[in-house]
This record gives sequence, C-alpha cells and structure tokens, in this order.
Amino acid sequence: MKKYILLLSPFVLLISCKSTIAPVEPAITVQEIPLPAQKESSIALPIKINLQPYFSETEKALPKTFNGKEDNCEGVSYAYKFVRNPIQFDGKGDLMYFEVDGKYSLNLNYCPECTSLFDKKGNCVVPRVYASCGVGEPMRRVSVGYATNFSITPDFKFKTKTDLKKFETIDPCEITVFSYDATSKLKKEVTGVLKDLEKTIDNEIASIDIKSELQEVWKLLAESSAIDGYGFLSLQPKALSLSDIRFENKTAFVDLNLTVQPTFTTEKPLQKEAKLPNLSEHKKAKGFNIELDAIATYDSLSSIMTKAIQGQSVMIKNNEVIFKKLEVHGASNKQLQLKLEFDGKKSGVLYLIGTPAFNSEKQTISFPDLAFELESKNLLLKSAKWLFSDKITNAMREQAKFDITPYMEEMKGTLQKELNTELTKGVFLKGKAETLELKEIFPGKDALLLRINTKGELRLSM
Repeated sequence: MKKYILLLSPFVLLISCKSTIAPVEPAITVQEIPLPAQKESSIALPIKINLQPYFSETEKALPKTFNGKEDNCEGVSYAYKFVRNPIQFDGKGDLMYFEVDGKYSLNLNYCPECTSLFDKKGNCVVPRVYASCGVGEPMRRVSVGYATNFSITPDFKFKTKTDLKKFETIDPCEITVFSYDATSKLKKEVTGVLKDLEKTIDNEIASIDIKSELQEVWKLLAESSAIDGYGFLSLQPKALSLSDIRFENKTAFVDLNLTVQPTFTTEKPLQKEAKLPNLSEHKKAKGFNIELDAIATYDSLSSIMTKAIQGQSVMIKNNEVIFKKLEVHGASNKQLQLKLEFDGKKSGVLYLIGTPAFNSEKQTISFPDLAFELESKNLLLKSAKWLFSDKITNAMREQAKFDITPYMEEMKGTLQKELNTELTKGVFLKGKAETLELKEIFPGKDALLLRINTKGELRLSM
C-alpha cells in the first residue's frame, strides 16, 4: 500500500496549521455496466483409485468351498470338493484379472452294468469299483483365471462382464484301476460352478457404491475454499464426465472432466445445495484452464486498504500527516472514487476520482485520468493552486500505476497450497498452478470484478 501513500502524499503539503479540510461530499451516481458473460471453464482431473479395499470386500463375499456330485447306476459316479485360495487381483489395460489357485478331492465309483429287475433305480450286477483323488492324500491343485471388463453407467453404477479365461489342472486325476481320466470330467463340472461365480463377481462389483463417494467429492468441490489473505474461491461445478477405466495392478485410473464457472470473492458466499448430476459425454482433455471472476466488494477493499495505511504517516515540511481511513466507491462512467481521511497538524477528507485502465500485456493497472474530484479541486484551488501544476499531476498519475505481477505470483503460490490438500479422509487433491494472469477488470456498482485466467495440472487420489 506504499503506492497509495505516495499517491496521496501531495495533499499533506496543504497542512501548515491545525485546521480541517472538508470539501462537500460528492454525490455518486453509479452507472451499472453490463458485464460480458463469464465463460464456462474445464478441469481435467485424473483420478487414481486404490482398489484393494474393494477387492478385500469382494473376496470376503465370495464362497470359498464348492461341492458337487453325480450319481449314476451304470458308468462313473462321482462327488467332488473344490476349495479356492484367496483371489489374486491384477489389472492391465482395460481388464481386471482374477487369479484363483485351488485344490480339489474326488471320490469315484464305477459300475460296468446295471439291472432294474429288483429296483427301478437300478442295481449294479457286479460289485462297484471305488477310487479317489486327493482323499487320504494331498488334495490335487488347479489354477483358475477370470477377466472382467468395467464400465460406468450415467447414474454411476459399475457395469461389468466377467469371463472365465483359464482352468488348469496342475495335478491330474487319472484312475488306472478302470482306465478313467477324471480330470476332464472334473474340469467340466467345476467350470460350470465357476461360470456361475462370474455372475456373483459381477453382482458384488455392481454393489460397490461409488456414487456416494463422488457425491461427497462433488459437495467438497462446490464448497467455497478460504484462500488465506485473499478471500474465498468457489468452483461452482456444473457438469462432469468420466473416461473409460484403465487398470495397473491393483490401481484404477479414470479421467474426470469438470465443467465449472468459478468465482473469487472477498466475502464468503452462501453455500448452495450441490446435487451430483448424471454423467455427460466424455471428451479427452488435459489439465485445467479456468476463467475466474474475482469479486472484490468496495467495502472489503476499503477495509483492506484502511488496515494497510491506518496509523502510517509521512512528513512534509516538518508536518506529520497521519492516514486514518481510505474508502473506495463505484462511480459513473466506469470510474472509482477514493475518499481519504487524514489527521495531523491538519485533518480532514479529500476525494479523488479516476478510471482504472488495465494493460494485459504488462499486467499493470493505472489511473491515467486520476484527478481531484470537483469539490475537492475547488477547495484546494482557493488555498494551494500550485498543486495543480503539470508536474504534480503527472507525479500523481505515475504513482497510481500498479504492477500486479508480484501479487499474482503471491496468489498463485497460495493457490498452489490449496491445490495440494486432503479433501476428506483418504481423498487427496494434488496439483500445480502453472499460470495466473489478470485478463480484464470491470468496475461495478458495489464491487470491482477482476477476470483472471489460470492454467495448470490437477489430480485426485482415493
């Protein structure tokens, strides 16, 4: 705020004795200027999801033991038991693979010929021949593999298609006593059971509630965030879309595209209900490119400026001038009015008026037409006409130039901290604001609107 002090320092040359400078307060006729519509902005938010917790729940829900049998009077009858080990999950590309090692035991009996003479169900004409695999000895080993294709419906449901891809018998079961290879029979029967398990896997995955988690994230994104020392940032999300899911080991990657219309205010805005909309059509994008409207109310600006200058003083010809208060008001024709209250050997109020001009290339704000307001000018002309020489006027205008680049860099650093935080337990936001530039300024009735553009990278991990 030193520049404000330098800008206003010529006024204190008037002070030679304890008197009051009190020009008539000018009537402010505010002219409301229609603002250009704010463009919607986009945020491409890559999301990294740790699937292990979900897999653990799926693992617990799936049966671990399977039993089956087939009784025949004539030919081979059997009863089997299949026990699976914990499922090993591994993702690659657009598929999630489920590897299951297991073991089985098999009881068989064989009847070469049956008769129904004494029993409609039949009786074996000779004693049955019994045999087994994995009974009274280590159970025989098998390896089973599934592949699941994932997609997400517009209402945030997992839609999956699981297929049995592998059934390998590591230890075959060959019954030499009646030259029977039970391996193929076991594979056929157990495969039927495992095919049914495909539906169970799909149902378990479909029951995962991702909508509630995304609703929580959506709500957090809709809440205003305090940017320390500056104000409150509200993203105001409007729509979202999701890419196809990609897998790498036990991690899922999906790109979330957000459509937002953010604002930045010096006062905390009212929180609106943030209802999660259905998914929109997804289009590939990268990073974020945000057009942000920063709204600084004149009351807030006045408070900030007053805190910056209050109690500070300058010495002019051995006279101390103490700054008390600075107010900012909107005026007509896109101008701003500054009201300064000061104390010292002389005290009083002075008014200035000027049109803020913005140079986007140099990132500077200046007041090329800054001058005393008419009533202040008339009062000063009666007592200090020399203040209105070209030299003093040019010096005042020169001091009213502001290079906002350092402030943008400072704000970018603060924003950087806000982009790297834990939104809620287990949900981490990480990002980098690469650029932050002021594009346009619009003096309004009650506030100064600064249209800012920021670009960078952002990602979410869960």
